[in-house]
Amino acid sequence: MKKGVNIEAVAVPVRAEAMFDRLTAAEQNGNLLEVMDAEFGKPLSMPAVWACRSFFYKLDEKDYEGRYPLISVRALIESLAGDLAEAKRYTDMLTVQPEGESADDGMRRRFILLFTELVMPYISGAQFVRTVRTIEAMKLPPIQSLTISACSPSIINGFRDFCIYGPLIEKNRHRITASIKSLYGTSGKGVYETALAEWYYQNDRCFDALLLVAGTIPLLEAEDDARCLFVAMALQMKILLMNGQSDAAEPLVSKIRAKIEKMGGEEPISSLNALSCRASMYDGRMERVEKWLEDEAPDENEEIYMMNIYAYLAKIRCYIVTGKSMLAVVLVKRLLHILQGGRRYMDSCECYMLSALICYREGRKEQFIEEFDTAVKIARHRKLYRILGDEGNCMVSMMREYQAEKGHDEFTDRVVEIAEKVGHLFPDYLKAPHEYFDELTASEKSVLSLIATGRTNDEIADMLGRNIGTVKFHSAMIYKKLGVRNRQQAVNRARELGIL
Repeated sequence: MKKGVNIEAVAVPVRAEAMFDRLTAAEQNGNLLEVMDAEFGKPLSMPAVWACRSFFYKLDEKDYEGRYPLISVRALIESLAGDLAEAKRYTDMLTVQPEGESADDGMRRRFILLFTELVMPYISGAQFVRTVRTIEAMKLPPIQSLTISACSPSIINGFRDFCIYGPLIEKNRHRITASIKSLYGTSGKGVYETALAEWYYQNDRCFDALLLVAGTIPLLEAEDDARCLFVAMALQMKILLMNGQSDAAEPLVSKIRAKIEKMGGEEPISSLNALSCRASMYDGRMERVEKWLEDEAPDENEEIYMMNIYAYLAKIRCYIVTGKSMLAVVLVKRLLHILQGGRRYMDSCECYMLSALICYREGRKEQFIEEFDTAVKIARHRKLYRILGDEGNCMVSMMREYQAEKGHDEFTDRVVEIAEKVGHLFPDYLKAPHEYFDELTASEKSVLSLIATGRTNDEIADMLGRNIGTVKFHSAMIYKKLGVRNRQQAVNRARELGIL
């Protein structure tokens, strides 16, 4: 390590809760700035950085002077919140050479600047490559805690969106692996293979992807970093799921969770829960979907946290299948505002596709074509077949209407082919809420409306002139058709569907 560069590599950064407690105690003791200066000069997990953002907001601008790690973390916080202008402003502070700066301090400032620029989403692909090559040329020490996946189950769409380089991944193995080693050191094992497997999958080379990821997982299990392992195992789960092996989903989720807990990682947990929810959505396990939506999903009414993008996209799908289309639209628009400035092509593609799905179901054809055309163009340009095809029957319907308007080509025809296969395996995936349930009869609707008023079965029988057995039978059929277990759930579900 070069003299004056005081950033160490550690396998497991300090967890969010522990770091928050340290800063809280320091604030009470009146030495907050000193403790922050010491702690944030070390590698930290993204959840820890985010959990402690309030302490950074309390600092005056002058508090950051000469404190390069704090400037870097503040830039990262602004980036995580989606405020790229502020992120750039803080990053630019690191470019300013203070009067009388020593050579060692200059090296340290430059080191921190390079790694800060590396994770800033606003920098171009060309600038990113230049930064990586500068780090390699300077032989700077790797930072093992440098985020690989940005908490998502993806590397090619991780801390940066690399999908534009997809065709180059297979052809440049040695060059890419050398760069990964420079950036991540020993924690970079398996990164290239996992990224390549992801690219194979997006190109609908599922068998190649499965072979590669299955061979990489044992290598990753021998390491102490759960993040890349999470990506590899999540991809394995997705491939198996899309090949009809849905019974493998939950055991794999449990296995991934156990590995993360054993390795002491916390970054992937939110995305893991969202991954489990999406698997449940394919299988039509709506109880699990609703539980995730109620208990585990991130709250977009708070600050948008960019590390939760995968979970937000899952939440949009949950809103769609539970009939909350307005909430879905609001979240889509909010995400798009942030994603486009951050060069998040794959995430933007999903947002436009989901927005188009809502328009399609609501019969807004002109807007549907406009939104869907944007999604198709992004996916076609980058050969992302599966990002659209994995949406199943709803994609088949949308793409056929789109083709009738815009014409056929190899890309859209292949997406339809993939989507038909997925739709055959999961015919209930992304259905409109009313499509999940059989229509209630007139008698059942009458019983349900009285249930909603709080009437007992005896009272309902008297009011409708029926015997108690008939009312109980209608109630049982209502529960079955709505997929619920009790009166209150039936009322809630009926209101969501617009039946009441």
